[in-house]
Amino acid sequence: MENKVWVFAYGSLIWNNESFQPLDTIKTTLKGAKRSFNKKSIKSRGTKSKPGLALGLELGGECLGAAIQIYEKHLPELKKREGGYLPIETPNKSLEVIDDEGKSLKCLVFFPDSKGKNYLSKDVNIEEKAKIIKEGEEGDNGNARDYLKEIHGFLQEYDIEDENINQLYKLVFG
Repeated sequence: MENKVWVFAYGSLIWNNESFQPLDTIKTTLKGAKRSFNKKSIKSRGTKSKPGLALGLELGGECLGAAIQIYEKHLPELKKREGGYLPIETPNKSLEVIDDEGKSLKCLVFFPDSKGKNYLSKDVNIEEKAKIIKEGEEGDNGNARDYLKEIHGFLQEYDIEDENINQLYKLVFG
């Protein structure tokens, strides 16, 4: 029998996960972190000369999302996709993934590497992030503007309120 793992998804992994063949998907809340566009994208959603921004997490607050259950054999592929993000097991002293019934779920959460060269510190304000998104060039998977639009649309579709994303969206698209 193959081992299964839960992975917390807070961005495109929620809807772009077919290659991992999810066995189950449930609504969950990550306690202890919130969404943040805090990682420069120099390949996927931008270039080295004009990076875009990718969605990550930062400590503090909470984040509504989904937990997807996959076979453990898909983890190497997932880790490759999430390059520059560190898999962190929950629950731990800072983070906990809770299902709709209030139960804690053992789950992997991919966090941006705060020591990585493309990580944006908390000191970068939302206006600066909006400027980076607006000025970023096309990467292998498009640009950061379309990525933000996609994430904003998904959150609205699933009735997930995220003030940080809503504010950033207003700054980029007026």
